[in-house]
Amino acid sequence: MSQNQDKVQETVSKETTPKPKPPVKKKNTGKIISMTILVFVLVGLYWVITSYLNIGNDRYTNAAQVESFINPINTRVSAYIKEIRFVEHQYVKKGDTLVILDDREIQTQLGQAEAAYMAALASKNVTSNSVKTASNNINTAQANIEAAQANINSAKARLWNAEQNYNRYKNLLADEAVTRQQFDQIKTEYDASKAQLGVIISQYQAITNTKETSVLTVNEVQSRLGMNDAEIKRAENALQMAKLNLSYTVITAPHDGIMGRRTVNVGQLLNISQQVATIVDINNIWISANYREKQMEKVAIGGFAKIRVDALGGKEFEGKITAISGATGARYSAVPVDNSTGNFVKVQQRIPVRIEFTKNNNPEDLKLLRAGMNVEVTLK
Repeated sequence: MSQNQDKVQETVSKETTPKPKPPVKKKNTGKIISMTILVFVLVGLYWVITSYLNIGNDRYTNAAQVESFINPINTRVSAYIKEIRFVEHQYVKKGDTLVILDDREIQTQLGQAEAAYMAALASKNVTSNSVKTASNNINTAQANIEAAQANINSAKARLWNAEQNYNRYKNLLADEAVTRQQFDQIKTEYDASKAQLGVIISQYQAITNTKETSVLTVNEVQSRLGMNDAEIKRAENALQMAKLNLSYTVITAPHDGIMGRRTVNVGQLLNISQQVATIVDINNIWISANYREKQMEKVAIGGFAKIRVDALGGKEFEGKITAISGATGARYSAVPVDNSTGNFVKVQQRIPVRIEFTKNNNPEDLKLLRAGMNVEVTLK
């Protein structure tokens, strides 16, 4: 009886005694670890999206390229190509000879220009000598005029004396104080003095006319000197142009750089201004980054940027914003989009931004950059 009671009590005590719960600590620790892993995954995913994929990063753009001046090299004279001294993609320095043209025809033109210049100088010398001769004639005529004037005065004095004697002998003849023979002799002297004065006056007039002619000649020749000076100037300019054309037969590199495509061959006839090649100015490079309109609030002149170059394994450079375009890139196209007609479709535009490399970059690394390389730009 007592044993049964003990069993009943033991059964009741088991039913009434609460069962022990599983340890809560292990369960909470697992949740914390799971949440921590999830947070790290989310943070890592966010970092990958923003930093690596750059999704939602308004400071980033991959619509950017390395830019440089690609200058055409053109001819300045028309001639046949005699020699080509460069190959495509060759590095050249300023002044290096690129193309040599056949200069025989231009040498002939230079000789003609030199001859024309010498002829113009000789013509001026002839004119100058003519001026000197005419001036000497004027001086001689003036001296002759002065001498003739003195002769006229002397002749007038002799004529006056002869006239006085003539009148006196005429009265004496009337009074029969002199003979007819004496009177005739005095009259002959008077007539001779009168005739001599007329001859001297005629000579004076002739000398005066000679002087006037010489003066006109000097004026005419002096005006010809001005024409000679103009002809000399024209011939001199033609000579200088011929010398320039001769120098243009040797085409040289305008600056340091890398040669582009060659578009001509030896023996080809070149026309004036015809392009023979292009040269890339690798010493003057920059980045042209095209930012979307909504990103422009982050763009400011003077701001710095991080530049990653795809072709160089993601090598980074530092740049500085130096200019922002005054128009969107679409406005520079040959046929700009015009939304003033038809249905308007809003398309987000991109604005070109010029970014120049700072002095903090390695010059040797900058030499590896080439125009047209794709880059990624992130504003700092």
